[in-house]
Amino acid sequence: MSALPADVMRVPRYLQPGQLHVALVPTVITTIIGSCVAVCLWDTRAHIGGMNHFMLPQLAGGAVQSPRFGNVAMKELLDRMVAGGARLPYLRARVFGGSCMFEQMKSAQHLGQKNINLALDFLSLRGIDIVQTDVGGDRGRKLRFHTDEGDVCLNLI
Repeated sequence: MSALPADVMRVPRYLQPGQLHVALVPTVITTIIGSCVAVCLWDTRAHIGGMNHFMLPQLAGGAVQSPRFGNVAMKELLDRMVAGGARLPYLRARVFGGSCMFEQMKSAQHLGQKNINLALDFLSLRGIDIVQTDVGGDRGRKLRFHTDEGDVCLNLI
């Protein structure tokens, strides 16, 4: 498929923490993250894409399976992408977030860093090409992801 014209109307979608969305039609997904991580995943040939927004790295104890947890959110995002027609060799990823928002929480393994590590490890283990990371730091981020082309508009907040 060729690239879509610049004037294509994209369906707007806002992603709350603990949610994910996969779009089979051109969509712009917006979210705001701090210590959370958002992974944007798209298929360069099928022009479908999705994003997750997870808050904690691992499902713990007796907690309910939920995309609030990185290990659940990453697997569910990939599974939904493949179910929608994406193929692993054509997937690309962008990873954002994982800030340490509070000075008293700073350490080498703060929550944001654990979220970053989980996302990067998941993608790396599956051979998914990571084309952009904007992670860490001490500021939040606002993202707007165009699912069909993989473009992102990023603002620090």
